[in-house]
Amino acid sequence: MIKDDDYELDPCGNSVLIGLSAAETAEFFRLDEIISKSGPPPLDAGEWVRAEDRRWLELYEKHESARRPFL
Repeated sequence: MIKDDDYELDPCGNSVLIGLSAAETAEFFRLDEIISKSGPPPLDAGEWVRAEDRRWLELYEKHESARRPFL
């Protein structure tokens, strides 16, 4: 779940997910909406077969890796 402290300001002053650009943040939420309408996500990363599922997971992992030092 994304929380307020998962965001930072980019050099242009945009609120972005830590570790992601403004474009990647927008893409993450676009994909998140698509995925949420298609049912629960797979339990295992190997089951993420649709391109949008894999891209969402890639962005999520990039964000999680970047925010880990702040925890």
